[in-house]
Amino acid sequence: MKQVTVFFLVLVLVVAAAAGLYRLYDNTRSLPEEAAERFLTRWLTNENGTLATYIQEGGEEEEDEVRGREALAETLGLWMEYVYEKEDDKRFDRAYSQFRRLFLAEDGFVYWKLEEDGTAEVTSNALIDDIRIAGVLMKAAERWGKDYYEETAREILTFVETHNMYDGVLTDFYERRDKYAEDTITLSYIDAALLQDLAEADMLSAGPAAATGALLMDAPLSGPFYPKAYNVERGEYEYDEEVNILDQALAALHQAEAGTVSEPFLAFVETELEERGLVHGMYDLDTAEPVVSYESPAIYALLVLYAIEIGETELAETLYERMEAFQVTRRTSLYYGGYSIHDDNTHIFDNLLPMLARQQWEEQ
Repeated sequence: MKQVTVFFLVLVLVVAAAAGLYRLYDNTRSLPEEAAERFLTRWLTNENGTLATYIQEGGEEEEDEVRGREALAETLGLWMEYVYEKEDDKRFDRAYSQFRRLFLAEDGFVYWKLEEDGTAEVTSNALIDDIRIAGVLMKAAERWGKDYYEETAREILTFVETHNMYDGVLTDFYERRDKYAEDTITLSYIDAALLQDLAEADMLSAGPAAATGALLMDAPLSGPFYPKAYNVERGEYEYDEEVNILDQALAALHQAEAGTVSEPFLAFVETELEERGLVHGMYDLDTAEPVVSYESPAIYALLVLYAIEIGETELAETLYERMEAFQVTRRTSLYYGGYSIHDDNTHIFDNLLPMLARQQWEEQ
């Protein structure tokens, strides 16, 4: 009888230990994508359904900056890409309706940001937002047979081609109040492959699409780094002394999607991971040494997409694991499923871009 009792006691202890190990594993493994979606719904969604930029309210800011619960057209475009890739036509249509209702003016002008209540105080658009949204609307029209998506894309692109133009090149923004187009194009704004697709679909003139795309494809590197921008008026590339890797990763991704791989930039990312075990947020242009200590899941997400695009699977896996380390996996946390929470706050891009990267990672 005593032996039986001991046996059952040991069995209970083994089961308990196994359950403990499972809980430990369960709290550190990759979470289901619904966890990140629920985090966005709970913490980064305004009452009117727009996606907020931060959890916390912010203070006063310049017109070209973002604070607190303001909503960005860029964010909505990324969300539309996410639900399009999930083949979720219902959520895509809701996002489209929000876009038409709040972000799109009657003449095709797109407000680049909104206040928390959905009102617009800015008077400029942003090329990267407009092109992304038009592109995903074009694809959605073809997939789901909804002509009004394509009609809206054409409205956006007609305005862009009429106003966001300087000497035959598409530029960063059009200032509606003062009626002028910026004379500079940021390199990370240039999605050369998408511009070509839009031109081939007769939604954008071939000349400006090709001229703008060529500025990215022909950009001269400084060491491993892309220029920050191209000044159309002066006809020259511009470089930041402190390089933002988010911009660099997006430029590299867009160039790769158009068929060109920058070996110096790829080698830079690989070396950073090998020697430091991470990629910092900003680097000195001349020395390629980090000038900040922080990392960003948004940067890792773009680098994951870049590595997948160029077929570097092992690199993509390393970057993916680094990205996932930023997600809150403790189920008892208020911020379960969110990424990069600091002082009860996070940026929407540090959450939405990892969601897009994870989607691509799991589909490859």
